Amino acid sequence: MALTLISLFALSLQSSTLIVGGQVIDGTGARGFQADVRIQGDQIVAVGHLKPRRGETVISAKGMVVAPGFIDAHSHVDGWLLKDPVAESQIRQGITTSVIGQDGGSGFPLKEQFAKYNSHHVALNIASFSGHGTIRGKVMGGDNKRAATAQEIKEMCSLVAADVDNGALGLSSGLEYEPGRFSNTSELVALGKAAGTHGGMYISHMRNEDNDVLKAIDELFTIAREGHLSAQVSHIKIGSARVWGKAHEILEKMKAAEKQGVYVTADVYPYTYWQSTIRVLIETQDYSDRKLWEQGLKDVGGPDHVLLGEYGPDPTWKGKTIGEISRMSGKDAVTVCQEVVAATSVSPYKGKEEVVVSAMSDADLETFIASPRVMFCTDGQRGGAHPRYAGSFPRILGLYVRQKHLLSLEQAIHKMTGFPAHRFGFAQRGEIRPGFKADIVLLDPNTVIDKATTKAPEAPSIGISSVFVNGTPVLLNNKATGKTPGQVIRRTKRLGMVGK
Repeated sequence: MALTLISLFALSLQSSTLIVGGQVIDGTGARGFQADVRIQGDQIVAVGHLKPRRGETVISAKGMVVAPGFIDAHSHVDGWLLKDPVAESQIRQGITTSVIGQDGGSGFPLKEQFAKYNSHHVALNIASFSGHGTIRGKVMGGDNKRAATAQEIKEMCSLVAADVDNGALGLSSGLEYEPGRFSNTSELVALGKAAGTHGGMYISHMRNEDNDVLKAIDELFTIAREGHLSAQVSHIKIGSARVWGKAHEILEKMKAAEKQGVYVTADVYPYTYWQSTIRVLIETQDYSDRKLWEQGLKDVGGPDHVLLGEYGPDPTWKGKTIGEISRMSGKDAVTVCQEVVAATSVSPYKGKEEVVVSAMSDADLETFIASPRVMFCTDGQRGGAHPRYAGSFPRILGLYVRQKHLLSLEQAIHKMTGFPAHRFGFAQRGEIRPGFKADIVLLDPNTVIDKATTKAPEAPSIGISSVFVNGTPVLLNNKATGKTPGQVIRRTKRLGMVGK
């Protein structure tokens, strides 16, 4: 995109930074090339063989890859970012933009939430969806464990439309969680129409991610088709051994849907375990039914596959599997699960619970990672035992690119940058190109890797030395600068039925 004379004059008054000697992988998927990159203000102003100007800051990228900043397609940093605006766990992964408002939960109204980010200043760029669960709660109050009335749906549609008009990317849902799980498909179609009419898309933590995952994705297709908008599967996975091996079938369903006019993509994090509430191990809220718990534990490989990552009522249980707690306490595994639910359901509230569950196959995960329809995410939030919030993007680059050769470096970076930028309608982002915003990452392709584990979930990744957000270094020579140049990013195009 050409720079205007006015913008060129404004840039001439600002100091510049020249990144020299690196291999530029520009985010388009094209092969990397040797080039220098000049940053002035918040923009990239030149890419090529450039000579330093007098007084210009020069950064050597010899032996490094220079890439666009990574876009986390599904993030929960909105839970803690205003308290930790430097977001070091994210910038050390190369993340420069986080997409929040996920799983049906968002700020309300988003116009005010956006104002908070712009006034408080954070290191990351922020984009958001409008959360179905949040909107449902505002309209229905505490009486939300039922189908919505026609009038309530009409009110919800108005609130979604207002959020999308104020820059939301569209509508998000969390259909395994309250209150989203009490909605029916027709309600979601109506809200999808409201989002789509105003230019947005639909993204969903689907109603089921294990035994009925195929039914759940069919519901997503129905919402997209009848709502006349494109859709995305949040943190796509197959979380039950009974349906392992279905990844190719799901991708074929997405391909077939596109032929019928419905564009569906997905995001994925690079781990075979998920993090959520223990309650989602069973498919109903009948927590007294022992047979449901027995089947739920069996489907994920047994009680030793369920790690209690957070447990307020008894800290001695935290960090242990349900199997370990069962052996330690002398109680059977189902009783332990039921006690966890009971202890975190009573009033007054005694503390939260959270589990990390190893329930996916490597083969399915790798199929999703390799697919050109799938971008990457962390699904990350601070405080849990899952390492994804601190390690996801370096893990892709280190394990699945360098070690397993599942993707080329160019393919992986495209799926972290240009692909999500285009998908979500981010103007002038996601590529190394003159006129684009200077969200830039310097990484060592030979060393980049994650270090976080369930025992040390906040261990920082390595191999990413410098990160720029809107032209300002937030990580420089492996040290966080404390700068907070992030901006709210609003959708700039209609994300309709076809996302191309």
